[in-house]
Amino acid sequence: MAKNIIITGVSSGIGRDALRLLHIKGYHIYGSVRKEEDAVSLAKIYPKRFTPLIFDVQDQEAMIKATQIVFDQCTELVALINNAGIAVPGPLQHLSEEDFEKQLDINLKAVRRVTNLFLPLLGADHNFKGNAGRIINISSISGLFNSPFNGAYSISKHALESMTDVYRRELRRYHIKVIAIEPGPIKTKIWKKNLNSMAPYENTDYNDVLKKANTMIENAERTALPVERISKLILKCILANHPKTRYIVHRNTFVFKLMAYYLPDKLVDWFVHKTLTSSNKHRPI
Repeated sequence: MAKNIIITGVSSGIGRDALRLLHIKGYHIYGSVRKEEDAVSLAKIYPKRFTPLIFDVQDQEAMIKATQIVFDQCTELVALINNAGIAVPGPLQHLSEEDFEKQLDINLKAVRRVTNLFLPLLGADHNFKGNAGRIINISSISGLFNSPFNGAYSISKHALESMTDVYRRELRRYHIKVIAIEPGPIKTKIWKKNLNSMAPYENTDYNDVLKKANTMIENAERTALPVERISKLILKCILANHPKTRYIVHRNTFVFKLMAYYLPDKLVDWFVHKTLTSSNKHRPI
């Protein structure tokens, strides 16, 4: 019997590399993309054991229609990997209501919509006869540490951390394991997508800091970890008998945990302010 996995957002980045590795390991991947051309391109690369699902996670009607093939072909899922997401940077004071809502809808509300849709195939049904599956949410260290000018993204990921905990505790009765992966900077296209993203705010009082944004992005990209680190961790989360509830992936995990959990808030506030306002053009963490 085929071992079936759902991955949202497989056109690039973490989702694309997870597709690569899990396909090598023999899984049948149902991967979501937003564009027809991405579906065609990936189907050529993976002519077997890959089924593209064309939908935008913001469009529930299209999602239900596109994923009917999963229910037609599968009786159970090994895992659901909630990977699709975006980053909408900018100061909260000036971020448009539309952009703020889009950030929350894609990174948070859509995860709930997708998860609830596939819960019957993961084992959340008293008539389910198979093996309980796993839910792996691709969160972020931004769900643990709040960075200025990255507020909407941080808020969405903090809420995703909460949602992960709630699902894990609610779905325990079905033996469904729910896991959060919390990456720091990873080498994906997200960095290039965010170049010049602060330009709309150049006439605000924050411009003295935001004008360094491109350099910060480029520096972060240079020190980012390879995307394969996340793919291998996803595989580990699928195979481990007793996976952790969350995994931080950061170049310097000790310093990150120190900043996020142990140092006084006011000291961290000072450090972040000092980093952003000095000539140093690196991210605070």
